[in-house]
Amino acid sequence: MASPFADHVEGYKVFQDQIDKLTDAQTLIITKFDNLMANMNELREVLGGISDKIVLLEEGATDRRKLKADIQVLKTRIDDLYAIVKDGKDSGSTDIQDVESCHSGFSNSSKVTMTTGLDRETIRAAYEDVRSDTTPTEWAVFKFEGARIVCSARGSDFTEFRTQFSDDERAFGYLRLQMGDEMSKRKKFMFMTWVGPNVSVINRAKMSTDKAIIKDIISNFAVELQLENQSEIDIDQFKDALNRAGGANYGTGVRDL
Repeated sequence: MASPFADHVEGYKVFQDQIDKLTDAQTLIITKFDNLMANMNELREVLGGISDKIVLLEEGATDRRKLKADIQVLKTRIDDLYAIVKDGKDSGSTDIQDVESCHSGFSNSSKVTMTTGLDRETIRAAYEDVRSDTTPTEWAVFKFEGARIVCSARGSDFTEFRTQFSDDERAFGYLRLQMGDEMSKRKKFMFMTWVGPNVSVINRAKMSTDKAIIKDIISNFAVELQLENQSEIDIDQFKDALNRAGGANYGTGVRDL
């Protein structure tokens, strides 16, 4: 015959198991809503961009193929949102009733946190290295190690920079590019978000939130780009974006080499 103490211990274990399930369910709900909010903000931006392109299309001043590609991006974002909401709904079927029955009269005061961490010291050092005129460093790349963002590489060769981004990972890049002409050479800075085409829906959705975290340190740049294809990592395209952001360049067309 089991002792009352053994029954008490077993009952406590069952209760603790149900509390853990409740905590996991709460964590999942918080994560899903954070991801949903981030994707809704991104969806607004995409819709705004497509609206502008439609106006240009009516004026005959845009590339129809580019518009088609943008519409496909919008469709993908909407599919991602649907998947997140559906996944959250399906995952929400955890034994909530069982948890509630065991939870009566008790409260779980543990605070759930799902925030991505930063290796602030190395990220800030790399950021200041790229910005410094006294070092040859032209770029830095930041990647995820578990739940933390760290500086994974820095250098001066753009060809090497291009090799830092694979199809199955997320990352950030910070670059210094020389712009202007022979009359007004100047350095400009660009922030890049990379989401590879093989990145999962959930990690893709988290990118907007994680980007906001790292921008707490990397805050000074003229242009911000989000890229998802290797062909988009192109120095001429980067410089064109910086030129459009900074206005026209004036000069004789002869450059000092």
